[in-house]
Amino acid sequence: MKFGRFSGFFVLLGLLWNCSPKEADPFATVKPDETRFTKVTLVEKLNEPMELEVLNNGDVLFIERAGKLKLYEAELGETTVVGELEVYLEHEDGLLGLAKDPGFEKNHWIYLYYAPLDFSPDVNRLSRFEFVDNRLDLTSEKVILEIPVFRGCCHSGGSIEFDANGLLFLSTGDDTTPFESDNYNPIDERQDRPANVDAQKTSANTNDLRGKIIRIKPEADGTYSIPEGNLFPQALPIPDRKSM
Repeated sequence: MKFGRFSGFFVLLGLLWNCSPKEADPFATVKPDETRFTKVTLVEKLNEPMELEVLNNGDVLFIERAGKLKLYEAELGETTVVGELEVYLEHEDGLLGLAKDPGFEKNHWIYLYYAPLDFSPDVNRLSRFEFVDNRLDLTSEKVILEIPVFRGCCHSGGSIEFDANGLLFLSTGDDTTPFESDNYNPIDERQDRPANVDAQKTSANTNDLRGKIIRIKPEADGTYSIPEGNLFPQALPIPDRKSM
């Protein structure tokens, strides 16, 4: 009987403890004093850097829009070009996205999103490559996804990120110019107009991959599957280029 009383007492004490106010993180809403940090410049005078990945050893992989993959080696404090893609560089296209695979330490895979040069029909491409011995192996490319685009426009986008479940997120621009709509929503249904003035064809169109955040699961063989909860449960649709 005494044991039961003490047991109940500790249960009650635990409930009261859990209900008591918890100490709030002061930096959840307040910006820390900048004097608490020391800024160390690693690399300067870059040519349109786009995205980076910090490796487990402290090295930093990053890309420049003109097509170069560079590596900052923390131990040496030096930066070298470790790979280069031939990319279509006009307007806002080029080498736009970089992400390392969640299992990079074992499989040495990285993902790049870029505009291939002299490729017809015009597409922006998501590919997987091997990065071994601090070099990008161009021959290892596995093309995962190609998105038809209108060359001669803008709003390309292309950031890549993995979540905690190993799903890849790719953001794509709407491939639509905002300058001919006088600051209004870029909707232009007039006949004989360029293909880049109406966002109803891209971001407002669920059958088009432009102007979207795309979520896929890369597979080991270089293909992809679609995780539960995506808009299209069976396969990502490939737009009809005739409608562009």
